[in-house]
Amino acid sequence: MKHPDFLKQLGTGLIRSTIPNRATLIVAFSGGPDSSALLAGLSVLSEKKYFNLIACHVNHQILLDTSETDQAAAKTIAESLGVEFIGITVDVPKASKEQKVSIETAGRTLRYEILSQLSEKYDAYGVVTGHTKDDQAETVLLHAIRGAGLKGLVGMEYRTTLKSPKYETKLTILRPLLDISRSTIISYCKQRNIQPVIDSSNTDKKYTRNKIRLDALPVLEAASPGAKHALARLAENVSDDLEVVNWIVRRELQQAAYSDNRYSRSAINRLPVYLIGRVLMLGYRNHIGHSQQLERTHVSEMTSQLLSHSGTSIDLPNGVTFHVDKDAFSFSSNKKDDCPYPPPIVETSLNHFGFTQLDGGFAVTSELRNRPRQLDTSNSWITYASPVIASLNLILRNRKNGDRFQPLGMNPHVKLQDFFVGAGVPKRWRDRVPLIESKNGILWVAGSRLAEWAKVMPEHTEVTRLELIGPQLTKNSYKT
Repeated sequence: MKHPDFLKQLGTGLIRSTIPNRATLIVAFSGGPDSSALLAGLSVLSEKKYFNLIACHVNHQILLDTSETDQAAAKTIAESLGVEFIGITVDVPKASKEQKVSIETAGRTLRYEILSQLSEKYDAYGVVTGHTKDDQAETVLLHAIRGAGLKGLVGMEYRTTLKSPKYETKLTILRPLLDISRSTIISYCKQRNIQPVIDSSNTDKKYTRNKIRLDALPVLEAASPGAKHALARLAENVSDDLEVVNWIVRRELQQAAYSDNRYSRSAINRLPVYLIGRVLMLGYRNHIGHSQQLERTHVSEMTSQLLSHSGTSIDLPNGVTFHVDKDAFSFSSNKKDDCPYPPPIVETSLNHFGFTQLDGGFAVTSELRNRPRQLDTSNSWITYASPVIASLNLILRNRKNGDRFQPLGMNPHVKLQDFFVGAGVPKRWRDRVPLIESKNGILWVAGSRLAEWAKVMPEHTEVTRLELIGPQLTKNSYKT
């Protein structure tokens, strides 16, 4: 018996989750009613869709007296459906204690890390979970009582891309059961003669979600029949509105981008405060791939700093630091260096014709060429200087105490420190800015300004072209 009603709903869920035929799918398989119905339904539809199914059971060791028997039961169900089974054991209580987080949080984190590794190992299209319409209602209500914004009220989506804080790989979560009720799920299990694993922890009211499921939702359902379905509809309605908001946020962040993780401050400051916060949240998420542990207080502090003085910073969750400079703001972490300049330079002579290689994949090029029609360039990493420069002994170095500089267009020399401040070069970058100097003094502060004394004169038919090249340097990667 094919059970067309459930399979038709599942088929619709597969479409909404954008799961193609012949996909390799990791099924998050607890052996409970939801994941058992999911695995059984997928195994039937696989006859036409040719899925490669792998059932992954994570033994959390929360209930030691039943965890092994539950895993064995889950394996029996998977094997009866002809699906490959993988069982992995983790110590969630230990991780909860060591990380000082709840059992729920520790379990979810470890579970997704395991699924992420399996997804990469098998080159899977994604991980399929058994979240149902009832789970969606619980999630929306849980987020609502915590004071969530629009994103929280959207609840779960048919397709979500996550990035683990520990791993660089992205994990695609697929939820094709989101529009199917738990009663339909249980009915399908009975029709298929599947005896699912009943997790006794699902009745333990020390967990907030269980209180929502066992106490709050039944009261709401009694007061207003159909409340669970209404909460699920609320998620869909909010999702439509949030799609418009997110489109605006993505556009504003993209238009403000100088480079990855670095953005124009003025482009964002002109926006309404509510929108600024959302743009900053997206910038944070783009930097590390997720927004876990980022709270409203963090967003408020980022917004406040962006709208006030420059030269400030704030430490955010997951090892991220938010920087506010004169003209830009950026995100950095111990894994990602936001500085566009090379590593510290060992003072060296500059090759006049060709490359002067630096560490980190950087180099400075110098060449004498015919004067172009247009000397102005929008690329701050390139400058045109007097042809006389080609005959001078040039030194490439970083700054020293007491450095002075005569910026193009100015008569007096200024302290290099003061020039950096005026040009908006962040303090944390200044020791790495490449300087080219001769006996006449500093002639180019790479990425910022040529010296007045080294400028191209009207009578010059040739020019010296200098360029700093390196990983991810683009004409807009830094502006002063």
